[in-house]
Amino acid sequence: MINTKLAEQLSFNYKNSLPFPHIVIDNFLEEKIAETAYNELSGFDKWYYDPTDYSKLAQQNKFFMPSGQYEEDFEIMERDSSTAFQILKFLNSDITLRFLEKLTGIENLIPDPTFTGGGYHKIKTGGKLAIHADYNIHPDTKLYRRINLLVYLNLNWIKEWGGNLELWNKNLTEKTHGIAPMFNRAVIFNITDNAYHGHPEPLNCPDNEARYSMALYYFTEDRPEAENQTRPSALWFFPEQ
Repeated sequence: MINTKLAEQLSFNYKNSLPFPHIVIDNFLEEKIAETAYNELSGFDKWYYDPTDYSKLAQQNKFFMPSGQYEEDFEIMERDSSTAFQILKFLNSDITLRFLEKLTGIENLIPDPTFTGGGYHKIKTGGKLAIHADYNIHPDTKLYRRINLLVYLNLNWIKEWGGNLELWNKNLTEKTHGIAPMFNRAVIFNITDNAYHGHPEPLNCPDNEARYSMALYYFTEDRPEAENQTRPSALWFFPEQ
């Protein structure tokens, strides 16, 4: 499933991409496995939602699993979405870590078996996610978050439905990329204090559709001092339409 030679071929482009190191890889998983995972997630019915005011400000109609609070969440995921759950575990494996190290040039990556903030994500119609920079220190392990891996599982997605992942420059003055959440597409990018991203335009899919993705985060025990920069005051924001 993981092609190490591909990582070596893409490494230069990854490291030199703007506004921060990133890459888009289509046909990331074996197609039948990705289709099975999509079918599982589209039929999955155990989703959590954060009802806090902070969440309402930053994101709307976003659902997730696991919750980070209940051990039985993993039992439910393995029982009701076995293929999708196996993909998550594989993407935390040594093979994937070596792939990411060759791609990004970041050594000694450490996975997060708790999937804190990651796992399965679901966005329903009208949903959106403010432009933001992710947390970069794990709340429990205190490891430094260095890499995001997103895998989109939206079979027969229509681009007019929106849901594009937007990348913005460090000054929050310009959108540089709009990446459609097409089926079996992976997006990998570095996490720093000014790696701004999100999908701020409300999702325009039918009520019976949703935007599904998997999110995995990778950590190291330390990070270069140059990556620790002061964030501007606008950490979360929605661009003016």
